[in-house]
Amino acid sequence: MPQTNPQSGQQPNQRPEVVQTATGRVFLRGYVQQQKANLWFAVGCGASASLLMIVQWLLFSFAAHQIIVENASFKQQSNILVVVLVAMFGRALLTRFQTHFSLIASTNVRKHIRQQMLQYWRTASPLYLKHTSAGAYASQFVEDIEAMDGYFARYWPQQALALISPLFILLAVAYLNWLCALLLLISAPLIPLFMVLVGMGAERLNQKYSTIRQRLAGHFLDRVANLSTISLLSAKNEVLQEVQDYSDRYRQVVMRTLKVAFLSSTVLEFFTSVAIAALAIYIGFSLYGAITWGPADSLTLFSGLAILILAPEFFQPLRTLSQYYHDRASALGAANNLVAAFEFAPHHSNKSDKTDSSSITAIHQLDQCTLVLDELSIGHLATTPQATHLNAVLNLGDVLVVSGQSGSGKSTLLHTLAGYLPALAGTAKMGPETKAAAAYLPQQAWIKNASIRDNLLALAPKASDQEMLDVLNKLDLISELNIHQNGLDTLIGEHNQGLSGGQIQRIAFARLLLNPSPVMLLDEPTARLDTKSKGLIIQAISMLQPSSILVIATHDPDVMTLASQQINLDYIEA
Repeated sequence: MPQTNPQSGQQPNQRPEVVQTATGRVFLRGYVQQQKANLWFAVGCGASASLLMIVQWLLFSFAAHQIIVENASFKQQSNILVVVLVAMFGRALLTRFQTHFSLIASTNVRKHIRQQMLQYWRTASPLYLKHTSAGAYASQFVEDIEAMDGYFARYWPQQALALISPLFILLAVAYLNWLCALLLLISAPLIPLFMVLVGMGAERLNQKYSTIRQRLAGHFLDRVANLSTISLLSAKNEVLQEVQDYSDRYRQVVMRTLKVAFLSSTVLEFFTSVAIAALAIYIGFSLYGAITWGPADSLTLFSGLAILILAPEFFQPLRTLSQYYHDRASALGAANNLVAAFEFAPHHSNKSDKTDSSSITAIHQLDQCTLVLDELSIGHLATTPQATHLNAVLNLGDVLVVSGQSGSGKSTLLHTLAGYLPALAGTAKMGPETKAAAAYLPQQAWIKNASIRDNLLALAPKASDQEMLDVLNKLDLISELNIHQNGLDTLIGEHNQGLSGGQIQRIAFARLLLNPSPVMLLDEPTARLDTKSKGLIIQAISMLQPSSILVIATHDPDVMTLASQQINLDYIEA
C-alpha cells in the first residue's frame, strides 16, 4: 500500500523522451571533480614518494661507488646509508597516505552513487521499475557501483603519476647521461600506445560483460522465484539447461576479457624488457670501453648503476597504469549502465506541454478534503487515450466506484491519481496538500518476508502493538494466523508462503486502518477472495469511509453498493 504524492508524475511503461547527453566518461569526470581534493592529495603523496625513491637510489649508487671504486669504508658512508633508510621509510609512509586518500575518494563516490540510486528508486514510478528484473537492479546496486572502486582508488591517481614519476626519473637520468635519457624517452610512448589499443578492446568487452552480467542476475533470480511453478510443470531439466547456457555465455565473455588483459601485460613486459636491455648493453659496453661515442666516457659506476636501477622504476608507473587500465574499462562499462538508468528522470517531464492543463495538483486550503476531476483524460500514450472528459467532485466520506470491462482504464485512472502516470489532459486536484496525500492499494499487495509487526510498521510506523492487535482482531486475523502463540512476531513466509489471498489482502487493509490517508485508491480490493475475506474487506472499507475519500476500481456488485458516485468507463469516450 504505497503512499504517493499527487504532484509527482512518472511514465512507467515507456521512458520519458529526453535527449541523452551524458556518457560514462562524463559521469566519471563529474565525480572526479567532486573528489578532486582527495585525488590530488593522493597524487601529491605518490609524486613525493617518487622523489624519495630517486634520492634513495642515487645515494645508494653513490655509496656503492665510494665503497667499491674509491675504497671508502662503510663507516664513512654511514650517514648516506641512514638517509637511504629514512628515504625508504618515508616512501612507504607516503605510499600509505596515497592509498588512504584515494580510498576516501572511492568510498565517497560509491556512497553518493548508492544514495542517488536509492533516491531514484524511492521517487520512480513503481510501474516503471517493475519492467526491470530485481536481479538486474541488485547487480547494478552492488557490482556496477563497486566497479567504481578500481577507477578512483587506483586508476585515476596512477594516470597522473604515470606522467609525473617518469618525468622526475627522466630528469635525473638526463643529468647523469643524456643519451640514456633519450633512449628512455623514445621507448616510453610505445607503452601507452599499445595500452590504448589493447584497452579499447577491453573497454568494449567490459561493456558487454556488464550487460550480460545484469541479464544473467535477473534471469537466475526469476527462475529461483518461480521454482515451485517450474517443479509443477516438470521443467527442471529444461530450466537447468537454460541457466547453464546463460552461464557458459557469461564465462566466455569473461575469458575473452582475461585474454585481452594477458595480451596487454605481455606487450608491456616485452617493450619494457627491450628498453632496459638496450640501456644495460650501452652502459655495460661503455664501462668496458667498447663504446666511446656520445657521453659514454662520462659514465661511472655511480651513474651507470643509478641509471640501471632507475630504468625499471621509470617504466613501473606505466606498467602499473596498464594493470589499472582494466579497472578503467570496468568502471566505464558500469558508468554507461548507470547513466542509462539515471539519464531518464524518474518524474515525468511536463516541458513539452504547452499549458498546465495536464498537471495533477494539490489544493492548498487545509480546511477541506476534496478530490476534483475536471475534464481529465487518461492513458499511457497521448495518441491513444483510454478515457477522456472524466469529471467528479468528491468530499470527505464519498466513495467513487470506477467500473468497466478489463482494459477499459480503471487501473490507469488510479495510477494517474496516484501520480504514477501523467494526465493526458484536464486536471485532478487533491486537497488538502499533505506529504502523502493519497494511499494506493494495488491488486497484489506488497508483503515482505518478515514478522507481522514489521509488515504493519512498514507503512504505519507510528502504530502501537495494541493498535495492531485491535485492527487484526477486527479483520479476524488473530486466530487464522496463530498470532496467540508468537504474537506480532509471527513470521510470514517467503513469497507469502502459508497465506491465502484473503489473508494477504486483509493484512494490507490493516495497514490502511492503522495509517489512513485523506484519499484512498483501491484497485480490485475484493477480487479472487473467498466469501469470508470479501465480507471482512467490505467491512474494512466501510470503516475507512467516514475519514477518507475512497476511489475504488472494481467489478464487484457488493462493493458498488457502497458508491456515492460511480463512473462506468465502458460508457466514457476514449
